[in-house]
Amino acid sequence: MNSDDLRAALLAGDLSRPRLTWYDDSRGERIDLSGKTLANWVAKAANWLESEMGLAPGETVRLDMPADHWRTIYWSLAAWTRGLTVTADTDADACVSMTPDTAADLLESAAALAASPLQAMADTMPAPVGSVPCDGPTLDDVAAGSRVFVSNTDMDAVPALAAALIGRGCSVLVVRGGDEHARSARSASERVDVVL
Repeated sequence: MNSDDLRAALLAGDLSRPRLTWYDDSRGERIDLSGKTLANWVAKAANWLESEMGLAPGETVRLDMPADHWRTIYWSLAAWTRGLTVTADTDADACVSMTPDTAADLLESAAALAASPLQAMADTMPAPVGSVPCDGPTLDDVAAGSRVFVSNTDMDAVPALAAALIGRGCSVLVVRGGDEHARSARSASERVDVVL
């Protein structure tokens, strides 16, 4: 998927519509990000990767956080818009972590959005560079604009799958924790069109 398409998808249509909804049922947490809000967070993270870390297309960034966490999704989108590779390698060019005892270039607080050090950065979406990798299930049956529950997939593929769906103008739901019954109930309450 082309990063130009991702940028356009984030800023197209109803910007107040949820583009990413994330639940952690084991902790009782919920985050809802509209297209505009997600675009702002991607822009802030991308600006940090480029301006503060000086990373250039082709370099690597390690995200030391769960693959199915909402912060991993927006950091992955930010890295891909800058042409960076997201890796699990400990010798990456930069590291963003949610764990205080990790040697990271940025400690991304698990607190509220307002507590993030990224708040001080510009809100404009950066000019995208490179492409967004699109691994995971085939998306041919998912119509543009669908509400999609990313449920039955390899959790490591969540960021790339979410990016591909958001790029198609879809609204993505990701749920951590909870049993199958709770996930079915969540799918119904969130008015999901497609479960992947």
